[in-house]
Amino acid sequence: MKIEMFGLKLGEIVTGDKVVNLILQEAGQTAGGIKEGDVLVVTSKIVAKASGLLIELDKIRPSKKASHIARVSGGDPRVIQAVLDNSDAVLFVVPVYQLARKARSLGKISSNEEKAWEALKNTSCELITVTANQPKGNAGLDTSNHPAGIASVPPRNADEIARKFRQEIKEVTGHDVAVVITDTEWFSRLGTLDVAIGASGIQINARKLGAPDRYGKPKYGGVDSIVDEIACAAVLLMGQAAEGVPAVIVRGYIYEKSEEGVSDYPFDPKTSRKIAIEIISCSIRALGLRWLFRPGG
Repeated sequence: MKIEMFGLKLGEIVTGDKVVNLILQEAGQTAGGIKEGDVLVVTSKIVAKASGLLIELDKIRPSKKASHIARVSGGDPRVIQAVLDNSDAVLFVVPVYQLARKARSLGKISSNEEKAWEALKNTSCELITVTANQPKGNAGLDTSNHPAGIASVPPRNADEIARKFRQEIKEVTGHDVAVVITDTEWFSRLGTLDVAIGASGIQINARKLGAPDRYGKPKYGGVDSIVDEIACAAVLLMGQAAEGVPAVIVRGYIYEKSEEGVSDYPFDPKTSRKIAIEIISCSIRALGLRWLFRPGG
């Protein structure tokens, strides 16, 4: 089996651009066109730009709640207000800059510590939110690769956009492909990962829990998040800075076709809270109350 990936450079996207047309044009030059069974991975950033989902921070008037959160966490009250405006709930407030100062060294996550500290100071804090039934850092608000004072937010209906892109591609090329819309999140102990926030034409995860392994035993696990794994593979070409590759074609990967989307797997804060309580309760019963106060258990 061989899997190939083709990075597509699309240039600067502006409001009103037809993203699919730009992708098809570049795919013709870079990947011999889009082919049957390809997976097209698109960053939510260019979807936001093309859709006009842009925010001018200087025009925001922070509420008392945003100002209070800013005083406690050190964040920019305008940014915090934009996050509140684009989220359904706030789960946590993470004082990013304050935590980084305790870590002291950024050598393992940046090749330029001076610029890294500058970036962290500008961000200061991150709100872990629930937006469109998905957990997101700062509601997906992003100021990178925008002019100063401009931010974008990812679309709430990313599954719908993935379906629309897929349909447009089929109308033009006759080929049925899968489409995955991605965004970047702090979900890894080693750094950021790209995750799928929308998808169409592909089964979301590998439904192999209980499937027999090579020795016939029912597998514990096997529920790989396929669309997230594809997102992570694609970002190796996309990068996170000035690479200018907002779309990637993944070719040769054999997947199950499906009409489901990421929104069919909603994040429920109430259920998640119950799960967390059950885990803590079981851990206390098994390890003792002191477990809560002993680093490393």
